[in-house]
Amino acid sequence: MRSILVGIITLATLACALPADADWLGEFMHSVARDTKRRNCWPKPFVAADRQAVRSPFATMVSNGWRSQNMVGDHHFIENTGRLTNAGKLKIEWILTEAPDQHRTIYVFQGRTPEETASRVESVQQFAIARVPDGDLPPVITSNVPALGWPASNLDAVGRAFRASTPDPRMPAFSE
Repeated sequence: MRSILVGIITLATLACALPADADWLGEFMHSVARDTKRRNCWPKPFVAADRQAVRSPFATMVSNGWRSQNMVGDHHFIENTGRLTNAGKLKIEWILTEAPDQHRTIYVFQGRTPEETASRVESVQQFAIARVPDGDLPPVITSNVPALGWPASNLDAVGRAFRASTPDPRMPAFSE
């Protein structure tokens, strides 16, 4: 009789404990359904994030390319004065008139001293003010990334040396 009483008490205790954790089967079925739906729609939820991750370096490359294109470097200024050369003026004029509106930022390569850098920026701003009639000036930003390119006099010297070293044209000798 005693073992029957212990068994009844144990069953009653288990019966009372089951309703508190009775939804485990429902939770399990819900997780199976959720996981099945996720597997069936894969990879669509992740495509946008993957595309963004692939495209983000290109935005940086485009930004760096426009910075390089719109850079006014050492060879665009008269040495130690900060005044623009003719090439520098033409470069700024191109930026102001032909570069796309969203990329009309003028980058000025830093001089050897802060005073030279300030003189360069002032020279660029004064030239831009004279060229832009409606007063909508583009930003002028200093940069420590060097400008690509050579002075026009160096390019001219290379071109002249190449043309001077080119042999005269001649027809091959006639052979029978």
